[in-house]
Amino acid sequence: MGTMAQLLALVAGVLTLAGASVQSTTNGSPRGAPYRIDLAQYNQALLPRIRPLIEAPEDPREEEIVPFFELLPDYRQRLSGNFLIDGFTRTRDTGRCLLCMSTSYLFLSLYNETVALTDGRTERLRTIAGRLCRLLGFKAYLCDGVIGLNGDIIQYVLEHRQPFPEPADICQVYLQELDCVGDERNVSAPDAYRTIAITPPIQRQLSHGNSFVARAAADKEAGGATEGQCPRRKGGKHRDGSRGAQPPIRDPLTIVHLTDIHYDPEYVVGVNADCKAEACCRVLPDLPPANGTADGAGYWGDYRDCDTPWHAVVDMMEHIRTQHEHIDAIYFTGDIVHHFTWNTTIETNEQAMRQVFDLMKHTFPGVPIYPILGNHESHPANLYAPHTVTEALRTNYLYDYIVEQWADWLPMTGRTRETLTEGGYYTVRTPYGLRIIGLNNNPCFVHNFWLFYSLDYFLPQLQWLHDTLLEAEHANERVHILAHVPSYDDYCFVGWTREYRKIVERFAHIITAQFNGHSHVDEFNLYYPRASVDPLRPISVAWNGGSTTTFTKLNPNYKVFLFDPVSFEPIEQDTWMYNLTSANGAPDRRPEWFRAYSFKEYYQLPDLSLDSLGWLVQRFAQSEEQLASYWRAKQKWADPLMQEGCTGTCLREALCAIVRTEHDDNRICEALYHPPPEVQSVVNGP
Repeated sequence: MGTMAQLLALVAGVLTLAGASVQSTTNGSPRGAPYRIDLAQYNQALLPRIRPLIEAPEDPREEEIVPFFELLPDYRQRLSGNFLIDGFTRTRDTGRCLLCMSTSYLFLSLYNETVALTDGRTERLRTIAGRLCRLLGFKAYLCDGVIGLNGDIIQYVLEHRQPFPEPADICQVYLQELDCVGDERNVSAPDAYRTIAITPPIQRQLSHGNSFVARAAADKEAGGATEGQCPRRKGGKHRDGSRGAQPPIRDPLTIVHLTDIHYDPEYVVGVNADCKAEACCRVLPDLPPANGTADGAGYWGDYRDCDTPWHAVVDMMEHIRTQHEHIDAIYFTGDIVHHFTWNTTIETNEQAMRQVFDLMKHTFPGVPIYPILGNHESHPANLYAPHTVTEALRTNYLYDYIVEQWADWLPMTGRTRETLTEGGYYTVRTPYGLRIIGLNNNPCFVHNFWLFYSLDYFLPQLQWLHDTLLEAEHANERVHILAHVPSYDDYCFVGWTREYRKIVERFAHIITAQFNGHSHVDEFNLYYPRASVDPLRPISVAWNGGSTTTFTKLNPNYKVFLFDPVSFEPIEQDTWMYNLTSANGAPDRRPEWFRAYSFKEYYQLPDLSLDSLGWLVQRFAQSEEQLASYWRAKQKWADPLMQEGCTGTCLREALCAIVRTEHDDNRICEALYHPPPEVQSVVNGP
């Protein structure tokens, strides 16, 4: 494929790992007054030093690779210490931000030189990207793979985007979590993209006032619901969606949540698992043999940067089938394909997906499964294209493929087929009366290069979500939403999260639960209204399924939810897992799966209502010990992470992540640690 990808893949795929290439320092380091970098001067000094390396007749050998900041003697000592970048006062990691801005500047400058050439343009661009990738310290096979897979796409972006991107346009999106944002240029500002149209809600009057305490007391007395929540009804619809005088089914719905399998067809037990690449535990070029059993990839998986062997995928499915006799449905929130993003094809991705889907169909015959796509299902990984680009670069092939694969689970007629082929999303009404909305929100992932082409091309799907929820509201339906990338994640572009948050707030009274994957950890997230007299009262909850994969430093897990069969609100959540150290210590035996905890029991909650969850996070803010218990459960008690531990700022961030639903919006987190006077009394209990 094309050439341009190399650089933006350098600036993108490569930057994920490139943090080690420049010493990372943060503002406020105790090493004295920071040195200030003038970015323009630095880049202008760096370009002539880079040019001979780019134009050298041969690629640099491993021993010849020199970090960027080592190329400028005048900057060498300063950049190895505490420094700031002029005009980037917010950035949380000046080292990685500087690396991104400089790499982007170098590539875009050399690209603009190259486009003026009439001959050899493609080859020169490929060489530029490859050399930059190697100078960033990456192995030749990784650079060749990333450039080969992404080149045509990056070249298309640079040729068709108007206006032509600046380095800041790239870095503040790709490194959103580090706030690599210039003080005067912010492409993620609210006015930088279009917004969706929100239909105003029907006004509802409250007879007991608006305060948290007054509403809670009124709800308890009436046995009913609060505004923004589903009624706690004792009767109503039956599982088949009908209405009548017969008593409703009282058995809770049992729903299994699976996510992030990351099956590696080339996993090799015993191979050197310390490969120093993006992913390990398979045979790679120039990989030395394992130095003893400790370096070898474990039989049931590995805590290092490794995905899941097939026998571990099969064991997990078989365990679920035998452990849980009755399953009403399975939610699968994406990511079957491995993490070797420089080594994928459409054919191998489809083969892996088909293998896992066939296993699900064989293991759970007759059980409804509601799947969605993960960011790794596309080829190249992470890239979900707009419909306005040339047909050869679109993601239609994947959408057509899942229509074929999911036909056993979803009704492939009318709207379902239409939206799946349009963008990989759908809605269905279940036999028991619940509406499920399966989103494809992978376009929001900041490693999706198509965001450099358009910051808002995903808006039609969000407008469809709004319109679908509006129909569900009119039909008095309750809704579960499935999406792979958590909208609250720093790696979901803020343009998506802002609009999605508006939709959740508008329809919180019918959205009884959300389900995500992607992060691989056992977490939950609470949504709060933007403006309310009760700022600490949540309006919606999103549950993360964790991961089947051990990537990285984690134990495999799945979850089992119990839901009220009428309101479809959660009653309980059980997390099942096995300890990888113990499992690999006995490779001739199946892993010992166990129920790690039940949410309500573990956190001593009367129920899983929004009020109880809101009270729980207030309790976390008051007790570091209880917050630490949440962090341990979030990390699935994995041995490496338990050894590393988490205190102070780490724990505070764990709490903030629960209540942050938009990048860099820490309003609720601050309120938890400094609650308004009118809600302080609520901390003692729901």
